[in-house]
Amino acid sequence: MKFKINNKNWEIKEISQEEMKEELKKHCETPIQEGKYYGLTYADIQKIFLDKDLCPDRKRSTLLHELGHCYILTFITHKERQYDEEDVVDIISNSHDIIRDIVDKYFEVKDEH
Repeated sequence: MKFKINNKNWEIKEISQEEMKEELKKHCETPIQEGKYYGLTYADIQKIFLDKDLCPDRKRSTLLHELGHCYILTFITHKERQYDEEDVVDIISNSHDIIRDIVDKYFEVKDEH
């Protein structure tokens, strides 16, 4: 599914664990290949990858999490990524409706297929 956030085009794509690890190799100098990745978010290509084999509840919570990264990478441009409690609360309150709307639309589209 494609969506816009802060007038930037993003895409959510479900992929296998093998594909997830290939994406890690493309984007990280020293990717950790052990373990399982539920989701990945890359601002440079404006994509969110989700593990296609996750159960629906885990997939939903993972998408919420990855959209949090997407929001921060899109709206917060300073390099110092040190957030105090007030910053975190602002991020949550300002992003909640945006993120929830994207998740609801994503799962509506999935349910239609």
